[in-house]
This record gives sequence, C-alpha cells and structure tokens, in this order.
Amino acid sequence: MMAEASERLDVDIAVLGAGPEDPALRLASRSVIGDHLDRDTMLAFAAEVDVVTFDHELVDVDLVAELERSGHAVRPGSTALAVAVDKRAQYEAFLTTEIPMPRSIVAQGSEELRAAIDAIGLPLVIKHARGGYDGRGVTMIEDPADIQPSRLVELLGDLDVTFVVQDAVAIDSEIAVQVVRSVSGEVAAYPVVRTVQEQGICRMVQIPAAIDEQLAEQATASAMRLAEHLDVVGILAVEFFVSGGQLLVNEIAARPHNSGHITIESSATSQFENHLRAVAGFPLGSTDLVVNAASMVNVIGIDLTERAGDPPSIEVPADAAVHLYGKSHRPGRKLGHVTAVGDSLDDVTRRARRAAEALELQGATR
Repeated sequence: MMAEASERLDVDIAVLGAGPEDPALRLASRSVIGDHLDRDTMLAFAAEVDVVTFDHELVDVDLVAELERSGHAVRPGSTALAVAVDKRAQYEAFLTTEIPMPRSIVAQGSEELRAAIDAIGLPLVIKHARGGYDGRGVTMIEDPADIQPSRLVELLGDLDVTFVVQDAVAIDSEIAVQVVRSVSGEVAAYPVVRTVQEQGICRMVQIPAAIDEQLAEQATASAMRLAEHLDVVGILAVEFFVSGGQLLVNEIAARPHNSGHITIESSATSQFENHLRAVAGFPLGSTDLVVNAASMVNVIGIDLTERAGDPPSIEVPADAAVHLYGKSHRPGRKLGHVTAVGDSLDDVTRRARRAAEALELQGATR
C-alpha cells in the first residue's frame, strides 16, 4: 500500500523482500530479495537508496543504528524503533511523557515475574517485551491455576526473558490515533478511530470513534507528544483503552498501522502517502476527513492468494472498497481489508461487514 501511494508522489520504491512471493515486490520500482536482519544485505541495500523505512517492527535496532552511523537516512530512526520493538521501553516512554496506562510492572526472569503477579493480582495481562503483535505475546490470566510455575511455562514459554505485567482493566472501548511527523518536526494527526478486537486481533475500525470529545483530544495530544519525544519521522500509531471514562495507553507502532488503513478512503491523504511524504522530506498532506463515516473490516485467515491478482473476479458488494494483499495464507493472518464510506456509521459498518463476510465465504468454499 505504500508502493501504491508512491505513484502519486513520483517516488521510486525499492523493496527488500524475504522471498520472491513477497507481494510488495510486484509493485516496486526495484526489487531485492534478502534478509533484512543480515548486516551486509542491509548495508548494500541502504547504499542504493536515499532513505530506508520499514513496514514492520521485526528489525535489528543495533543494525539500524549502524546504518545511521554510516551516514544512511533511516526513518524512523533507531531511537523510535528501539521503543516500538520493546514494550518495556514503551512503558518507560509512557512514564516519561506522563501518559496514563494500566498499572504495570516490568519483570525480568521467573522470580521477578512471580513478584509482579503477586503485586498486581488477578486478573492480569502478561506481555512479552519483545516479539509480540496481533495478540501474540500477550497472555490474559484470570484463573489462579494459570499462575502455577509449570502452567506459566506452558503459557509463556521461556521465563528467563523480560515481561510487562499489567492490571487487566475493564475495557469500555478501544481507540487508536495515527499521527505523522515530518523531518522538520511538523506533526499532523488523523481523527481518532475506534477499533474492535476479536481474539486479540483487530477485526474492525470505525470513524467516528463515538467517544467523548475531551478523551479524543487527550488521545491526540498524547500521540503527538510521544511522536516528538521519540523523534519519529513518519507515522506513529498509538492504541488506547477507554476504561471507566479514563484514557489508558496500550501500545505503539512506528509505521503505517492496520488501524490507519481506513484513511485510504476516509482522509484527504492516506497514512501510507503521508508516511512516504514524511520520510522523503516532502510537505505533509491534509489529514482531514473527506467522508462523514467509514468502517474498515479485516479479512482474516482465509486463503484468497490466488484471487489477489484479479479483483474483478471477487464477488463483493459494489459499495465497498476491497484491498487484498496477496500474502500467503495462515490462520489468524490479515490477508486483506474492505472499507465502506458514507453518512451513517451503522450503514457503513453493515456494508463493510457484509463485504468481508462475502470474501471469507468465497475463500472457505473454494
């Protein structure tokens, strides 16, 4: 989707993909196949482009820092990425910027984990500091039997790592904010969206978010403050819980984020175009809404790979925009999304759900 947005900016995109099946390679101006965690591969790739950016957080922050020391432009840089990849670092950033979050304790190893569990009490959430996304690396614990040592090993794996243990707050709703920050420090924010989770994975995103205006303003101000604190260049997505009328930060992503896919149809400038504008040093585009209501529903876990190259063959309602990624199928993986826009939130939500269900039914019955 960044490659698609680049066509409007006269920007050439070179993609470093893990293998020839990487769908982004089909749209790139130049394609390179290699391991982004390999030093020589990354140094060679960076030498051929003006700026390096990422569409995920599975990066080697030390290698990113080495690229920067070698004079390569990497945006966002190692400072922001070091926080984005590590929930312990996020916890510390939230403390520094005075952004409220659920009661949290950082625990290193089994003894500290046990102490944190005892201090927080049930129910609680245990997050792996590194490596988790889309619900992975996040474990909800409510049953006292699950905090027995042997059971914790079953649930968490190796206990000799870093965790963030949090109070499992009562969640009234979940929201997210995308902000974009330029090389010069200009910051713009997209309207707050509501996110709906199923089994730890974002299933639906809605605009308007239907929350108190004061909370929306607080969320936006917090996200902008974080972007400046972390010296982000590009998109920063910040997720929040609304609990008992209070806003509590959950986590961040320093890249175009699933909760911002809705901006392709809902905003004057999509998050993908604005990310490219920011990292390329261009002026930011408008983040204003161009519709009254929008709903985006993810297509999850259904094998639609063969259909991705031929959108006209997909039988979905004509009043929804379909985006299929061409990714290989695995259970729980986001393989596409659909977005409906209009004047009524109820109407666009119904249309988006209907379109996503039609796609999933086709995938299930092929």
